[in-house]
Amino acid sequence: MNSTPQMPDPTPAPPRGHWRDLARLWELTGSPLRPSAQDTGFLSAAVEAWARVQGAPRALILGVTPETYRLPWPAGADVMAADHTQAMIDTIWPGPRDAVIRAEWTDLPLPAGSRDIVLCDGGFHLLSHPQAQRQLIRAIHSIIAPGGLCIFRLFTPPPRREAPDAVLQDLLDARIPNLNLLKLRLGMALQPDKAEGVELRHVWNTLHQAAPDFARLAGQIGWPLEHLLAINTYRDCPARYYFLSLEEVCEMFCENPGGFRCEAVHTPTYALGERCPTAVFRRV
Repeated sequence: MNSTPQMPDPTPAPPRGHWRDLARLWELTGSPLRPSAQDTGFLSAAVEAWARVQGAPRALILGVTPETYRLPWPAGADVMAADHTQAMIDTIWPGPRDAVIRAEWTDLPLPAGSRDIVLCDGGFHLLSHPQAQRQLIRAIHSIIAPGGLCIFRLFTPPPRREAPDAVLQDLLDARIPNLNLLKLRLGMALQPDKAEGVELRHVWNTLHQAAPDFARLAGQIGWPLEHLLAINTYRDCPARYYFLSLEEVCEMFCENPGGFRCEAVHTPTYALGERCPTAVFRRV
């Protein structure tokens, strides 16, 4: 009989809810999944340019991203947020409770033309393609005033899809410095097409099959185990991400369903920054 003591499996039981667990582990999330100083700089410049001409904006943040709320808003700005998950609101939202509403982005309970600027950090891919993404654009077009801005930081796949095995080999060779980069690369590599998207549990299963002992993997690649285990928010999670190219997103905003024109695109210089452009659209 083998008397070698068995190490406990560091993988916890299936999560009770992806967004609830993500809220709990928010501080373990970093760039590029959270905005960097470059990204918030792009937002601040766009907001400031609009406010110089139009005055203090009525802004809506899709999601409860703290970095977006903490922008240097012009004096008198009216800033609110919308998120569909109460756990994210309770755990992450840094602003007043009366300035955040629990609502689906595709069905915002706001009057037509009641917002001047809508901002969203890395949220477009959360909605199914094309139905929900088109519905989102229509909803934003309804609530934003003519001439207002819609600013999205996007997660866009590379022109040539990576092979999942190549991503995993880079991980095992310690060439991927953190989980934030791995999530983007492996998720995009596993997406067969934009309409099907990629299921989060498929990302987890692929990683677990390649390296079933997460404790050993963390030691091999030099990551803190707690950081690696944050991938367990993907375990058994049926949610899907739908990654589109920048050109495909612009086509949706400007042509189908349309109602916007693209005024600027800013590309950051951090790792995988080419996959995280910020696009500024103006409502026409």
